[in-house]
Amino acid sequence: MTLLLTLLAAAAASAPQIPPATRAEVAAQRAAIEQRCTQEQADCQKQFAVSACVDDVRRRRHDALVPLVRREHELAAQERRERAAAQTQRVREREATSTQDESQRRDRAAAAPVPAAPATPASRPVKARSPEEAEREHAAAEAKAAAEAAERRAKASEREQRQEQRIAEHEARQKAKKKPPAAPLPLPGVPASSASSASR
Repeated sequence: MTLLLTLLAAAAASAPQIPPATRAEVAAQRAAIEQRCTQEQADCQKQFAVSACVDDVRRRRHDALVPLVRREHELAAQERRERAAAQTQRVREREATSTQDESQRRDRAAAAPVPAAPATPASRPVKARSPEEAEREHAAAEAKAAAEAAERRAKASEREQRQEQRIAEHEARQKAKKKPPAAPLPLPGVPASSASSASR
């Protein structure tokens, strides 16, 4: 039985391996390897040299799991890259929508007629806006929108800096928690009190 399992394992190892495409396939292959190794270890208990057989099974299990673990890491890194790209795309879409909404508001404000003040007998007739005034108002609205966008970018940058600072402070606290080096051992044949005074 063990010889048959060994031959099957050797044949599987020599066959070209196709890396699993998903985490589910990796998990299925891992489960198959674990099940095979459990069976082989149970078969080892029936042999005379149990330790050598079990060690051999463990070595083969490790060799079989190495490419699966590597593939798990690759899949996890790929998923992280995809999530980061999706988040970046969402942020870009939000900014584009915000800019487009602001542009539409400015266009509506520029196109809307200026409401006339209620006429009173003592008031003078309201003068229509000249094209230069409309252009100045439009330029002022664009400048305001650009300033608001710059302020949003500055706030985002500030948040990133605060996050990096918190991470650095956390790392510094972790380093500070490490134990200080132990005091040196006393020299042989020297009393402890004189050794401590000599080290000072």
